[in-house]
Formats: sequence, C-alpha cells, structure tokens
Amino acid sequence: MKRHFWKNRQWVTIAVEEIVVGIIVMLHYQQLDIRLPPALGLLDDAPFGLLYLTVGVVLLVNSLWDFYWHRIRLVLIALSGGLWTMLTVSYALSDFVTDNVTIIPFIFGIITINVFLSAWMEPRHKLKGGGRY
Repeated sequence: MKRHFWKNRQWVTIAVEEIVVGIIVMLHYQQLDIRLPPALGLLDDAPFGLLYLTVGVVLLVNSLWDFYWHRIRLVLIALSGGLWTMLTVSYALSDFVTDNVTIIPFIFGIITINVFLSAWMEPRHKLKGGGRY
C-alpha cells in the first residue's frame, strides 16, 4: 500500500481534496447565489456533497490499492474532472453574477488543472482497463 501511495500520490491528494470539499458542502450548503440557473445552483447542495464524498472515497481506495480493471480508473478520473470543472464554473459564475471576486473559483480552478494534468500523465494501460496496448 505504501508503494501505491507513492506511485499514485497525485490521485491520493485529489481524493482527499474531494472528500474535504464533500464534507464542507454537506455541512455548509447553499453558498451559491440564488440567481444562478437551477442546474448550477444545485452543485452545492447536500446530495452533491455526498456525491463528492463518495467519488473521493472510491478514488482514494482505488489509488491506495491501485486496481484499474474494467476501466474503473477512467470512470473515476472522468467523474472527478467533471465534478471539479462544474464546481469551478458554478462558483465563477456566482462571482460574476454578484459582481464579487473571491478566491474560491481560483482554488477550484487550480485543483481542476491538477486533475487534468494528472489524467494526462496517467499510464494509458490503466485507463484502458489494464491490458497492455
């Protein structure tokens, strides 16, 4: 497990960040502006916090035990990247609508870039389900 931790430390940190954001969203939901479209305003509700938490825990388990059969790594990376992108866009739009600049979209943007760079550096055989192509 230590070997997998050092090999997948980028995914471990992304998973921990996702777990922390899931807990924060579950405890302090409804932080986005109510003038946003309903689809983006839902991203900080308790069910989405549970989704962030679930994806983070599964990604953490996947990273620590390094299993990647049936393209599970690809699905988890896509889910994580999509969740971070939607969260970044929703908070940036909330700042735009309220004419207020906060640091939250920038922090989420850095995490989103980290997710996509980590996905780019991920070995292709793990993304394809383990077969050597």
